[in-house]
Amino acid sequence: MDPPSPWKTPNQVMQLHKLKKRKKALQDRMKQPSTSIAEEPNKQPIDLDFSRILNGDKRKNPFSKDSLDQNKKIKLGDPQFDESNDKTLFALLKLPSNIIEKPPQEVDSEKLSTFSNLLQKFTADHTVETHVVEKKYKHLTIDWALKTKLRLMSAKPFPWTSKLKASEEASGITGFVRCLDTTLSSTLDTSPRARFHQTCLYWQHPHLPWICLFPRSTGKVAATNFMATNEEAKQALFTEWTESFRSLFQLVRARHCPYFYVCANAFTCVFRAAGVCGAAEPCALIAPTTRGLRHALRQEDVEFTMPLRPDHKKKLNNSEEERIKNTSFDSCYDTMDDANNEKNCSGDEEDPDEFLSLMGLETEEIKKINNAQARACASAESSVDSAAESLVCVRGADAQALFNFLLNCKSAVSPAGPFAGVPPTLLAPTAFHGGTLQSLKVRENIIYSDNKKYYSIELRGPILPTTVHSLFNVLKTSTSAQFSATFAHHKPTLAFSWAAKKMAEEEASNENDPNHFTKAFNKENLSDCGINEDMLQLFCSSDPNAVQSLDSVKYNPEDHTFTW
Repeated sequence: MDPPSPWKTPNQVMQLHKLKKRKKALQDRMKQPSTSIAEEPNKQPIDLDFSRILNGDKRKNPFSKDSLDQNKKIKLGDPQFDESNDKTLFALLKLPSNIIEKPPQEVDSEKLSTFSNLLQKFTADHTVETHVVEKKYKHLTIDWALKTKLRLMSAKPFPWTSKLKASEEASGITGFVRCLDTTLSSTLDTSPRARFHQTCLYWQHPHLPWICLFPRSTGKVAATNFMATNEEAKQALFTEWTESFRSLFQLVRARHCPYFYVCANAFTCVFRAAGVCGAAEPCALIAPTTRGLRHALRQEDVEFTMPLRPDHKKKLNNSEEERIKNTSFDSCYDTMDDANNEKNCSGDEEDPDEFLSLMGLETEEIKKINNAQARACASAESSVDSAAESLVCVRGADAQALFNFLLNCKSAVSPAGPFAGVPPTLLAPTAFHGGTLQSLKVRENIIYSDNKKYYSIELRGPILPTTVHSLFNVLKTSTSAQFSATFAHHKPTLAFSWAAKKMAEEEASNENDPNHFTKAFNKENLSDCGINEDMLQLFCSSDPNAVQSLDSVKYNPEDHTFTW
């Protein structure tokens, strides 16, 4: 039998070291119990009298409080309460000492010792009166977001009701269809109710009474649609929609319509005529978008920008050639295109795959690397999908390409579900081929708040930007009371106002460029677009402050100003 080896493994060495350490600690505790007690007076010593434990004597609980400590209470005048402890609540709040030192008065210590009363005392001594100055504006800003509900409230009744006379309804419809200013007409009814009815009208296509086509919420519609199995009905509906869409686009190109909206299941698009917001050429905004939709636009050679994307400013600071290219391609696709162009243009450049193969990597490993890089690029591009930053802006001649793309886009029409076979909803402030004249739903209420009576009128439906301005113009001239308005937005379209503000800032900065022509004829070119002169002046302005998203507005009749 071989003798045991004198060598020990590292694990055995560590075990011996731990045993020696525990043994030494136990010896120190057994030899010097008094020292530990002296050093820690509040700590109870460990009971090592095993004979007392065996005799059944009850051991003292080390966590129990002494009777003297329980009966001892710190009183308000005790110096231990005021001076010994520097980190009391009074020192932290930096309160004056006269809060405590008032012996002649009867003081309730329980009330003063509560934190809420001390905090009230502190805020009472240190309150600063703040006056919030509200900014007042002479004109209402433009909000390009579609709204689903608008509520008007006033302390006095409004000068109209939902019940209209025959002449009032006829005058409102005539004024809206013919784009007339009824205040200047001598033959039409100019009453406030007729003008109010005129502001509540809009044009829509298609119109299916059994389906709510705006907003397209699948939760409020039946899960099945009879047109899903009727190919003839779907084809006829799409043919009519194509004609209406073409008619609206031609009206915008001819500047006879200022704008119109295309509301699909997955996205919303707004086409704006040249001259609106100071733009020199027509433009279109789409929100929200996905990587698949942007890829489809690239395949159709539709160049676009993403003004709300965080790296947009970085792209604008690149060279001119890269800037033009980046307007239509995202960063990951730019890298791939640059690599392909370098490979085609310069034959001396070495293929990355060949370089990796020369480094000793196998073909399957190279494929894994390429796939991982492609996934990283795809995830980087998809990070903004369905968000406000995914908004796409198309300008100039590319607006025509976008129009052709939407005409042939199969994803714009859902093949199944409650909207199966139903093309996107077209909304416009002016008449077009196939458009149906619709009216917003009006409901009157009386609201009581803080023992005060308020009159309320609620409008439901697709509320266009010009509708808001027309309604406020009627209110300003027909009532002398203060009123307020609150809006409920169609959330996917909130990005339109943010992008329009950024684009207006770019247009304003370009006005200092000597090669940039002044848009002096925008108002004259849009004089036949269907909106009155005062509103047209605002819609043609290139001032970035004229575009802003609004949640609520208050009108003051004394100085004729708006606050929001």
